[in-house]
Amino acid sequence: MSNHQFAAIEARLAVVEARLEIMNLEAEYARSWDAADPEAWANVFASDGVFEASPVGSQPACLRRGPAELAAFCREVSALYRGLHYMHLPRLTIDGDVAYGRLHFEWIGLYNSRDNYRGRRDAAGYYDVSYRKEDGRWVITHRLEKQITGQIADGYDIYLADSFPASV
Repeated sequence: MSNHQFAAIEARLAVVEARLEIMNLEAEYARSWDAADPEAWANVFASDGVFEASPVGSQPACLRRGPAELAAFCREVSALYRGLHYMHLPRLTIDGDVAYGRLHFEWIGLYNSRDNYRGRRDAAGYYDVSYRKEDGRWVITHRLEKQITGQIADGYDIYLADSFPASV
């Protein structure tokens, strides 16, 4: 095998390894968010990493930058909702130590903010993501969430206490 052929195989292998590492990074993104692990979630981002969500419905746009803001955001949302991401495989373009991708997601979250009030929130959409390899590992530099559909189902406990006097 010539040096040129060997170099071509190494280049192809580097792209395959990058693709697998980025897919694993996306799995950790979902795991750490769903497990309410703010530090681990912030760690999938670069030190200057950004999470951005487009405005949708009555929800305003969201922008969080850097480890402290990212961890605080995860902590804040996890205090209200606990749920699961269903991540689809990313479509990736890899160019050396930078990459770009789009992946679709579904998320189902439950909340129980009061004893008599609980519910479920579903969302689906996609992420446009920029990645880079730094210090030997892939990280997210910018993630834009675009929710395209969602719904909230509220549940109320109507039997908290007797609403009629005992002697009527």
